[in-house]
Amino acid sequence: MRRLTRAVGLSAAVALTGLAATACGGGAEAEERPAKSSAPASSAATPPGPAPVTEKPAPEAALLKGAAKVVRPEIAPANGEKVGVGQPVAIVFKQQKVAKELRAGIEGRLKVSTSPQVPGAWHWNESKGDTRVHFRPEKYWPAGTKVTLDARLAGVKLAEGTAADRDRTISFTIGDSMVNTVDLKAHKMTVVRNGETLRTISVSGGDESKGFGTREGVKTILAKEGRVVMDSLSIGIPRNHPDGFYGSYDYSMRETISGEYVHAAPDNAESFGKENVSHGCIGMSTADAKWLYELTLKGDVVQVTGSTKPKPMDLFGNGYGDWNLTWEQWLEGSALGVRSGA
Repeated sequence: MRRLTRAVGLSAAVALTGLAATACGGGAEAEERPAKSSAPASSAATPPGPAPVTEKPAPEAALLKGAAKVVRPEIAPANGEKVGVGQPVAIVFKQQKVAKELRAGIEGRLKVSTSPQVPGAWHWNESKGDTRVHFRPEKYWPAGTKVTLDARLAGVKLAEGTAADRDRTISFTIGDSMVNTVDLKAHKMTVVRNGETLRTISVSGGDESKGFGTREGVKTILAKEGRVVMDSLSIGIPRNHPDGFYGSYDYSMRETISGEYVHAAPDNAESFGKENVSHGCIGMSTADAKWLYELTLKGDVVQVTGSTKPKPMDLFGNGYGDWNLTWEQWLEGSALGVRSGA
């Protein structure tokens, strides 16, 4: 039976992206789409060292004492986490606009320090009433990088009558480089760890003939959710419909808020390596899914290619589509440009 997914309950990491879950291939569509000229970032090995960066000076941030409204920004990843090379630093001001003229001062209070030194930049986005500011390097993080965010936001003005509530510091570590490339045309997933191909897995993706294509482009693993309940009612398909279903699936790893997963799909075994029959998820054998699940970190990369009817990954609001922007496009959304990481 053809399957799509909906997890019952969401982790804090998933909730941070700001949308309720729906299901594979359907539901929430973010407003932002990749530009036609965008290209995924390279997963090349760690460069010998960053080019010198001259940082643009930051203006003083506007402060607001006795603000009528105080907002506590949500930050990911969590302090102490080990995450994949595709994980951005993500700050979300929930249901809050941030005035554009204040953003440069705010960026100046968001200090990212890395070891080894990795330059990067912030990028602002507004969607679903939230304001997001994400930090990423030009290419994926080098494996083993230690990252610290010092967010000195206490009392910083966000809008008229509104300020941020406190300073926060988080530190996290980048794990091994895991870049998984899915070729929907060949029905294969190639798993590359630290530049070495570990396995090529036969998979089945979304059925494009029915409008259930898998989103193309670069995504990251949002959460490892294990066994999840998958219910066609989550996208309005009755369970007794020919395309309906209800059941639980193991080794499920979420890629989008709208419900795309990589997971074990034993009931589609006859389609692996041959055809795409899901509602957007990447299904594989239980043995392959278990093996991949045990190797994977949140923030590992899943790059999808080979669509016949491309359905691009949302840039923001439906997971982390950050890497579908070229570096030039990323910098266009920054108030201060490249920061040194020193």
